[in-house]
Amino acid sequence: MSMIELSPSLRDTLKRLGEVEENAPKIFIRGLKELLKECEEEILNFEIKYGISFEKFRERLEKGDLGVPFSYPLEKDAMIWEDIVVEKGLRLNMIRELEQIK
Repeated sequence: MSMIELSPSLRDTLKRLGEVEENAPKIFIRGLKELLKECEEEILNFEIKYGISFEKFRERLEKGDLGVPFSYPLEKDAMIWEDIVVEKGLRLNMIRELEQIK
């Protein structure tokens, strides 16, 4: 029984790579790792820009050490950075779950 529902055309494509049930999780993991690298690169860009980790950024932002906390540039960066950190965590969890399958 298949754990993943695939369209017939995608299943045929994956069959050319070998056993579908065995290869699908590996392919998903590789793709997720690439997306994870993108998250890490974006996080690094913010760490370079502000010279601190996201946790320190949030603390300093709340204290007002970075300027007006609700100024558009700071608020925008805070929202984007937080989203990326959350996205990274979700991708890591997905990879861990898929590692258990393969």
